[in-house]
Amino acid sequence: MKNIIITGAGDGVGKAIVSMLKSENLILVDIEKDNVEAVAKNLNQKAFVCDVSDTKQVKKLKEFVIKTFDKIDCLINCAGMWTKGEISQLGIEHFAKINDVDRVKKLIDTNFFGIVAMINEFAPIMMKQNYGQIININSQSGVEVEEFCPIYNASKHGSYAYRKAIQRDLAKHNVKITDVCPGLIKTNFYVRANDKLPEEIMCLGLEPEDVAKTVLYVLNLPHEITIPSIEVRHIKNY
Repeated sequence: MKNIIITGAGDGVGKAIVSMLKSENLILVDIEKDNVEAVAKNLNQKAFVCDVSDTKQVKKLKEFVIKTFDKIDCLINCAGMWTKGEISQLGIEHFAKINDVDRVKKLIDTNFFGIVAMINEFAPIMMKQNYGQIININSQSGVEVEEFCPIYNASKHGSYAYRKAIQRDLAKHNVKITDVCPGLIKTNFYVRANDKLPEEIMCLGLEPEDVAKTVLYVLNLPHEITIPSIEVRHIKNY
């Protein structure tokens, strides 16, 4: 059985990944206490409440992981936040609210610095044990420039570039890293950001389980085979 840490595990894609990997030893991490504890209890797994944008909380998570696992096989970074809105739309109340500067900072701290914080804490452990795997749930916004969501693009491009910059160094220590870059997904990701999308758009989304299956595929490859990044989207969502 593999020892796996999954952030953003209480809902959406993270929850689907947890369900797909329920036969492994998991530590489910999420900022929402009720959600993550309910999922963990249902699957008889361990939960840890943590805001990945808070470095002190991430360090406490590391202490918990070290006490729980004798080794770490995989870290799956799935925690994230959403926003959209072009500069010309900031005079509109809805876009001004979801792009408030403090919220933008929180988004970047979660989508980019959260991944950096998690990797900074757990990659050295994997490198020391000379084995490990990191999977980041990125986005099509990490490989394309979409004018309607510049801030979200910036956060996802940042983590994509970071992964590319560190993958060779990690590989020297037998640690793999992959960006899984899905398109639109049918979750409440957008509702949580107070930006519910129209049904005619949401119907073109992937199911969370589709992304989870992609993660499972990457995870189950022979260790000498690595996929730096993989895109997945609904056939009608181009």
